[in-house]
Amino acid sequence: MLRGFDTFRKRITLLSGGLLLTLSFLLITSFYQLTASRLSVASGETLVGISQSISNMLTADIAERHREVVLLSQRSFLYENRDLSDLQGAIDRIKSSYKDYVWIGFADAEGLVLASGNGLLKGADVSQRPWFINARAVPFVGDVHHALLLERLLPKPKDGVPIRLVDFSAPVLGDNGELKGVVGIHVDWTWVREIISSSLSETSKRKSIDVFIIGKDGDILYPDSNVKGELQAPKTLPKSGEFKALVWQDGEEYLTSLVSVDSPESSSLGWKIVVRQPLSIAMSAVNDVHKLLLFLGGFSTLFCMLLAYWFASTLSRSLERLAHTAKSIQQGNRNATFQDDSKLSEVASLSCSLEKMMSSLLVREQSLMQMNLTLETKVRTRTAELEASNRSLEVIVRQDPLTQSYNRLALDEVLLGEYNLAKQSQRPFAVIMADVDYFKKVNDVYGHTVGDTVLKKMAVLFSRLVGSKGMVARFGGEEFTVLLPNFRVEEAGIIAETLRSALEKEDMDDSLFVTASFGVATYKNDDSHYEQVLNRADAALYDAKEQGRNRVIVSAY
Repeated sequence: MLRGFDTFRKRITLLSGGLLLTLSFLLITSFYQLTASRLSVASGETLVGISQSISNMLTADIAERHREVVLLSQRSFLYENRDLSDLQGAIDRIKSSYKDYVWIGFADAEGLVLASGNGLLKGADVSQRPWFINARAVPFVGDVHHALLLERLLPKPKDGVPIRLVDFSAPVLGDNGELKGVVGIHVDWTWVREIISSSLSETSKRKSIDVFIIGKDGDILYPDSNVKGELQAPKTLPKSGEFKALVWQDGEEYLTSLVSVDSPESSSLGWKIVVRQPLSIAMSAVNDVHKLLLFLGGFSTLFCMLLAYWFASTLSRSLERLAHTAKSIQQGNRNATFQDDSKLSEVASLSCSLEKMMSSLLVREQSLMQMNLTLETKVRTRTAELEASNRSLEVIVRQDPLTQSYNRLALDEVLLGEYNLAKQSQRPFAVIMADVDYFKKVNDVYGHTVGDTVLKKMAVLFSRLVGSKGMVARFGGEEFTVLLPNFRVEEAGIIAETLRSALEKEDMDDSLFVTASFGVATYKNDDSHYEQVLNRADAALYDAKEQGRNRVIVSAY
């Protein structure tokens, strides 16, 4: 009965012909297209309604924030007192009244912040920030952006999403129209998240309806999970108030609607509310009907399916045996064979080819294993050599070649770490700067070799006296720096005096004694950079030189 159908191609042709004949249901196709069109319109109008609702709420909220900053800028009596106490009180009240206000402040005409909520950024220069630049003439509403100056001052969000802000600012003008400054409000982007979350019902969420805010440049501003720009909207979007089916970046088709967000006249945010729903879900009702009709029509194809199964089984048994053999070889059985007694010429040819391929691969596998063993040995040896070289280089690059103490690079790295730790945990640290008195005279009279000996002995003496309490580094020339973690300025002054006293008693070379001047400074909470501590210690050192040398001066600033 199977003569004439002993090839894979002929049997698949027979099976395909039977399936195509039984699945040609023109009536089902026509009915599906008609209902799909009507449901698509209804679903699209629902999405437009959601977009419009979110747009209206967002427009109203933006207008309210804009109006609040403008009113604050027009209350001229707040800016008349030199100490701005009335303004500070108003700022604190406004900030406490709206939980999403991250920062409120006033900067003078030069961009210097004179008053701010909780004192954040007070005294900072914001002259180059967009909210200040664009609001010197008219009120300004800025696009969403990452926090820059404020990021390190604000607590980290619990969800790990980077802090993003929207700026509202307005000029403060005097009676004669001159610019007195700019008042600004930074609003946390979670404000927008809450608006969108409150606009979506549980039913909308179950139907996989997604909401996006797209900026004027086409970037997706919301949701926050797209802060890295991984998701992109289609290049061609519907017009405002319309909808259409679009293919998005993931290759899936979505029913998509768009409504523009109105912004104040002085600013053009260009935000658009885009709402999408997978077309498969939007059309689920029609699909269910379609599936039902197909199910009912499936009974008529039962005979063809049974016939196709009977024909396919004669082929699948041989293919299953080949698949089982391949799996056995994959699991490590090298004695398995692809030889098959199938009467199908294609299967017999495939079995023979697979058998030859397996034999060839086994030979190559043995060769590759031997090559890999040799290569792995070489790689391990070379890696160990490189790691040893890297460790040696790390020590050399951070060590002063003359005194064998730490150099400026090592000092800067450790000092930066102490500065960051002090910023986070308020742990103090102190710096001692020491400079040999009349060192040039030592070099001129005794020679540079003796001068080098002085620096070496001075480094050894300091390291011995400081011990594990801190770090001794050669700052440059005849100048040394001592870093004392967790030391206050009074304690550091005692250490400096100990060093000074021991140094003047140390015989450097054949009854040669030297002295040094010392400057001491400690970290302050308002330091914006670790070098400020070094600068204060250096200034104190200069004062010690001016006051007669061989003394310790502790910075009072």
